[in-house]
Amino acid sequence: MRTRTTLIAACAVLALAAPLRAAPPVKFFEAHCVACHDADAKQGGLDLTSLKFTPTDPENAAKWVTIHDRVASGEMPPKKKPRPDAADLAAAVKAVRDDLIAAERKAAARDGRPQLRRLTRVEYENTIRDLFDLPGLPLQIDLPADGQVHGFDKNGDALDLSHVNLAKYFEAADRVLDVAIATRPRAPKPDKFRTSLAYPSGFVAHVLMHGDGVLLKNKKPDPDFPPAGAHEHIDQGAHERMGSFRSGASVGLFRTEDESFHPYFNEFVAIYPGRYKLTTPLWSFQWDKGKVLPSRGTEAARLSVVQLTGDGRGGGHPSTVLTYLDAPSITEKVHEVTTWLNPRETLGFNAASLAHAHTRGKDRAMGFTGPAIACDYFEIEGPIHDSWPPLGHRRLFGDLPIKEFDPKAHPGVRPPARNPDRQQLFMARNKPDPIPGLWTVHSEKPLDDADKLLADFLPRAFRRPVSADVRKQYVDRVADRLKAGDCFELAMR
Repeated sequence: MRTRTTLIAACAVLALAAPLRAAPPVKFFEAHCVACHDADAKQGGLDLTSLKFTPTDPENAAKWVTIHDRVASGEMPPKKKPRPDAADLAAAVKAVRDDLIAAERKAAARDGRPQLRRLTRVEYENTIRDLFDLPGLPLQIDLPADGQVHGFDKNGDALDLSHVNLAKYFEAADRVLDVAIATRPRAPKPDKFRTSLAYPSGFVAHVLMHGDGVLLKNKKPDPDFPPAGAHEHIDQGAHERMGSFRSGASVGLFRTEDESFHPYFNEFVAIYPGRYKLTTPLWSFQWDKGKVLPSRGTEAARLSVVQLTGDGRGGGHPSTVLTYLDAPSITEKVHEVTTWLNPRETLGFNAASLAHAHTRGKDRAMGFTGPAIACDYFEIEGPIHDSWPPLGHRRLFGDLPIKEFDPKAHPGVRPPARNPDRQQLFMARNKPDPIPGLWTVHSEKPLDDADKLLADFLPRAFRRPVSADVRKQYVDRVADRLKAGDCFELAMR
């Protein structure tokens, strides 16, 4: 009898939050739950006869949420037990749910809720990268800096949304769609491009002339381009015309990157966004006034992704570290790295473990003794696509075909504007893989397809379920753009 009294007392406490309920759950628990969940049986570690309702305690609230969910789903009472009357079950579930909601509202009124805020620019970039499978797309660099409150940039008071912020987020969205939407029926042909660190007109070719590095063949000084000594090399242009820097020689560097020296591999500059495989053999050595000796140990080189600005000349372009690579003594180690590159991006190289060398003395390289890192070559292969169209495009347009746009067959319809595939940097030697014509996504049933595509895309973008009414607003927007003359791709965009 004491057990029953305790249960009734506990349910009376529970009833305080919703005293007008039609059917208190106490009778339901007594009839269907207590036999297995009292102080003696305590199945699943649950004793309903001693469990109070104190939702201010997170652990207690979590237990009541679990009880509600298991009863509501039909998991409890077990299937071997007699099933409760449907009306009694519904009333009991509603009673617990109403009490939990009432307690939550009371706590919110007392303590307040967390302030709604926009995403930080880092969160926005990460969200977009995940949504469209564009892992290396840089967005935050073009977005206004986030504010800070008490040193935190995720405080809602710091994340206001001005018209400037909004305009920049619209620009970012346009950039994302430009990259995500496939504009051709087949993937760009992967190109395998090999270059030297000493490509003509580059930083390294220049310092080789003055003794900050050497060209090597068979791990000895290149006889066709001996190390700079008392007399440095002159007329870099003449050496370029002679092919001195395209002889297949390895490049050994004595100095690290600094404000006046930026080794890039920008004979290659990405034209298409995508994944690229990078291959380079590296090794290290000790240079002793013209002799190649075993190094002091394994050295380290750094690869960076460099975003070329303007016409790409000069140094100091924005960059991000990609990885550090071992350069063991004398014996080269072949490294393979896969990374994402965007248009106008190239790779930077730095002999990271070396100190700044002083080789500009009387005898230049022939008077210098110190460590060095050698790069035999650098090979870039890509863009590499596992499937076409890419995943980001398929999340927007599913499996709809990409067809050539024929203005005569679609009079009055506005096609998307396309920039031709081209190499934007004059110093790069890799070329595009153009496809003639204007290609765009085609739909025979635009509104039906729009509804189906948005039903899949909107929950991904919002990261929560989206009702049919909300989806209809977007479909109506597509319909308006189609009536205004946009093609299907533009209307969906």
